[in-house]
Amino acid sequence: APARVKGRAIWNWLVGVDLFKNERYKTSLQFQIANLTDKTGLYNFLSVFSGTHVIPPRTFSGRVVAHF
Repeated sequence: APARVKGRAIWNWLVGVDLFKNERYKTSLQFQIANLTDKTGLYNFLSVFSGTHVIPPRTFSGRVVAHF
């Protein structure tokens, strides 16, 4: 049977560092790039249970995480 969806690889990158850590608390900083190569894509599985999917453009995000 022929493939209905073209294969593709989307690369994401995430880096993080612990800023503060002791016995009870931990704080870390994280930075992420989603879709590193900025690939575009649109596909549809032709199913009533799944609609059309779009690969989002390159996205940058950062966060501070506190564990206590």
